[in-house]
Amino acid sequence: MRNMIFMVFLGFTSICVFSNEIDFKKEEINKKPVPKPEYTTEKEKEPANQQNGILTYQTDETFPFESDAKKECSNKLNIFKELSISVIGCNVLPRGNDYTYTIDYIPELKNPDSIKSIIIEEYKSPKNYWNENLSKAELNKSLSKFAASPLKVFDSKIIEVENDYSFSVKYVNENILKKSKIYYISFEKAVYGKYTFESDAKKDIQNVINKLKQIGISAVGGKAIENGNDYSIEIEYVNKVDNLSNPSKNPLYSISNYFCEETFPFEDNVLKEGEKRNQSFSKAGINVIHNWAYPIDNDWSFSTDFAVKNIYKNGNFISKEFYIKRYTNSQDFDFENEAKKSMEEKVSNFNNAGLYVVSSKVYETGNNYSFYIDYIEKQNIPKSAE
Repeated sequence: MRNMIFMVFLGFTSICVFSNEIDFKKEEINKKPVPKPEYTTEKEKEPANQQNGILTYQTDETFPFESDAKKECSNKLNIFKELSISVIGCNVLPRGNDYTYTIDYIPELKNPDSIKSIIIEEYKSPKNYWNENLSKAELNKSLSKFAASPLKVFDSKIIEVENDYSFSVKYVNENILKKSKIYYISFEKAVYGKYTFESDAKKDIQNVINKLKQIGISAVGGKAIENGNDYSIEIEYVNKVDNLSNPSKNPLYSISNYFCEETFPFEDNVLKEGEKRNQSFSKAGINVIHNWAYPIDNDWSFSTDFAVKNIYKNGNFISKEFYIKRYTNSQDFDFENEAKKSMEEKVSNFNNAGLYVVSSKVYETGNNYSFYIDYIEKQNIPKSAE
């Protein structure tokens, strides 16, 4: 019995001693921060652009009422779900005297085929025109050529260049990603159009979004923005990438240029000749997007801008599908007509061999004559290349 009492007494004494070492003041206990789970410590050290986990979509839109922000967040969330984006949920937050929202989502794509990987690029005509109407006419010709190509037009406009005019075309190019088991979504932006009034830009937002969806852009929203003295629409769209911090930029097509060195006395004549030579590009399976004339010495010649496919392997560029090469004849001729006759025979042979000729010219070599032939050659690409 004594032993039992002694043990209880020791236990009580031990508890009392332990209790006296801690100051249990209620107000100080309430001030202590809520402890974080041990396992989040290392996660907090990861960069914000980590490949996995939960990311937050943010907008600079504000709404006067919380209910409006909640409604818009719900609408945007449904758009995300239609694109197979894994959504965690909406968050309505105060911003100043208004409200905004964020959406938590998982960047990893469940269905990678639901979203295309694209690059929006811009073609600027190298040619300036003294008259705005001429520039518009050439733009329309170029747009019809773009329409027949794999490059889908996003936007186009006339540009003032000092005292002249030119044009530019924004287009959508397919992006070749590295082969991966996992792909991610990336929110990106592009500027569309030119409007005199902000109200006109706002009215056109939904029409533009619908138009862009038809050419493969997964647009999720848009807003009117100031653009110099005018207004434009800033489109936000979803893109597929192979890496969130350093995504691949591998355009499927690039726009190349060919300068002809044949000469013609008048600009109109050379433009017609340039259009005729487009047949050689077509036979090779190449889309021309613009023909234009340029001065050479005291005459004129033409230039051809065309879309050529790029070949990649494991995300690395290998080659263009076609190149324009020059064959220089090794034989000299005493007379110009002899050189011309031989050139015409070889041009025919080149075309029959599938090496389509875009230009040929006889030239002087000292006291003699020779010629060259510019032709399109398809490259031998390994089957393993993309």
